[in-house]
Amino acid sequence: MMEVTKPKSQVSLYERAVAYILNMPKTEKQMRQWYARKTSDKLLIDQDIARLKEYNFIDDIEYARMFVEAKKEKMGVGMIRNKLRLNGILPEVIEQAVSVIGSQFDFAVSCVEKYMRTKDKTPENKSKLFRWLLGKGIAYDLCTEVVNEYWN
Repeated sequence: MMEVTKPKSQVSLYERAVAYILNMPKTEKQMRQWYARKTSDKLLIDQDIARLKEYNFIDDIEYARMFVEAKKEKMGVGMIRNKLRLNGILPEVIEQAVSVIGSQFDFAVSCVEKYMRTKDKTPENKSKLFRWLLGKGIAYDLCTEVVNEYWN
């Protein structure tokens, strides 16, 4: 038995939104931006967002938890916080999600080793390394500790 598919023009915007979310989880802000590119009908957007939340297609708390779990070995806490903030997650939800991250000392050490693999121990490289670690979202105190430990 062949399944009949609707032409793209007949597929509802809600169905397209569900397909978009199923590809990869999204925040409410991301979905509102997606809808804004598709339609200017604010009432439709609000109704569909409410429906997506009702069926748990959009859950910012779960999104933040999954994001932290996926990125905690690749980014510093500062960068994770910033990316979540840019994705529209509320500050209290961000703090709750990043609270599960323990010390990032091992992550910072591995970043130092990776960065310095092909570089000499010069004052210039020390300064560059420090800035690079800060750019990875690692806390200033931890950067200082790890860089000084590596240099001694």
